[in-house]
Parts: sequence; structure tokens; C-alpha cells
Amino acid sequence: PPVTLQARQSSNPIVSMAKKLGLRTLAWISVYMLGYFDFSVAWMITPLLLSVMRDQWKKDKRNKLTAARESALSNEQAMIEARMNVEDLPSWVFFPDKERAEWVNSILKQLWPYVNDYVRHTLFNTVEPAVESALKAYKLTPFKFERERVFLGQVPPRITGIKVYDTNTSRKEIIMDLDIVFASDLEIVFKVKGIPARVSDFGLRGMARVVLKPLISQIPLVGGIQVYFLKAPEIDYTLGGVAGTLEIPGLNKIVERIIIEQVKNFIVLPNKFSMPLVDTIPNKVLKCPDS
Repeated sequence: PPVTLQARQSSNPIVSMAKKLGLRTLAWISVYMLGYFDFSVAWMITPLLLSVMRDQWKKDKRNKLTAARESALSNEQAMIEARMNVEDLPSWVFFPDKERAEWVNSILKQLWPYVNDYVRHTLFNTVEPAVESALKAYKLTPFKFERERVFLGQVPPRITGIKVYDTNTSRKEIIMDLDIVFASDLEIVFKVKGIPARVSDFGLRGMARVVLKPLISQIPLVGGIQVYFLKAPEIDYTLGGVAGTLEIPGLNKIVERIIIEQVKNFIVLPNKFSMPLVDTIPNKVLKCPDS
């Protein structure tokens, strides 16, 4: 059975107040010390400007993610009537060769709790041991996901447009391009050497190609499936816990570049995710570069 998605745990208001009080106290002490030792006013203005820029940058991120979630949870007619931002409108509005995919989105919505269950199982049984093994060389073990705080959230990915190629393709395959928007409210909490960190508010936007090949004359009529992005998708996220110190313009770009490189190595052309659907189809048929 699928995992029931639980509400996120709310933080203790007393702890939150204590943290804010501590930060404010530290800020005032810093200002006092700057004046006491006759430092230049630039030492005070520079952190202030950086703080304002960081707050504005985080606000812009939240607004974009909120708009994307609203578009994912609403039907397309309501979304267009609300006159949302141009970047949030489905691709079929602008490109006549793209078809609407509301029926696919309805299926995804029903499947999402089961997808959550599958991803949790994969993270705990495959990803966690692999990451811990990779971190041993850096003496950053143990690495562990928090079992009760790993969820994909309530918002499924949304297909905003779909195109099926019916010309200039092989008769033994079906090729589709899917415009995907994923504005997730996921939460993934993990610990490295006992130090907690969190990834949340994950967002992804890009065009994925799905290839069904080869077509066969036995059920399920398709021998396998390939999935890959034609170019690296746009990725956004929020880091929490100790990892939240990386949410600084500049440093965050470095982290984002590393993540994009890892995504490219997994599912961006020429790399492909391939899965055979029947045992009689050799893996090389799915991995061949002719599509």
C-alpha cells in the first residue's frame, strides 16, 4: 500500500523565538564592537546589503515556486482565465504542434502516492548505501536519511504539453516530447556525521523525451522505454539545517552547478534512463544512440 503523506512537523515556537533573539543579540553586539574599535562604516553597510540581496533573492524564489504550484494544482482553463504569468502558461498555448495533456496529469495525480512509496524505497535501499560508500573517502560517514521525514509532497509533476512524432521516425518506435513542470513541496531530511540537513521546495522545469522501443507483436506491445532530457532542466531548491549556510548568492550557484552536472550524468542526452519491459529485449537495443 502507498505511504500516507503526513503533514510536516511544525517547529517549536519557543525554540524559534530563542533563535531569533540570539541572532538579533549577535547583530547588535557586532554593531557595538564595530563602533567601539572605530572600524569603517563599510564593514556594517556591506553585510547589510548582502542580507537585503539574500532576502530578496529568497522572496523571488518563493514567489516563482508558489506560482508554479498553483499552476500544477489548477486545471488549465482556470489557470488561463486567471491570467497567470506567461512563463507559467502551458506550452500548447504558444506552440500549435503541442497537445494538451490533462488526461496524463489526472493519471499522475492518482499515481503520486505510489510513486512516493517507490522513491522512498529506492532512497533507503539503493541511494543511501551508494552515497555513504562515496562519502567514506572524505570521512563523512555515517550518512542516513531520516525515515519519518522523507516525502515527495502532495504536488505531482505537471505535463504542460505533449508532442508525438509521426514523421521521420522509425516504424519500430514511438517518440514523445513532454514539457514538465515540477514545483514540489517535498521534504528530504538527512544526516551526515550526525549533523542534520534538509532539502525542500524542489522545483524542476524542462522538456523530457520519452521513447517507446522496440514495438513488438506480443503484450505489452512495447519492448522498453527510454527517458532523457534533451538539455539540462532548470532546477531550484531550498537548503535547510546546516546546509542552509550555502543559500548565499554565489555559493548557491556553485552547489547548483554541481547538482546539474550530476543530473546530466544520469538523464541528460547523451545519457539516458532505460528500462526493458520484456526479458527478451537485450539492453543494447534500448541504449543504442540512433534516437
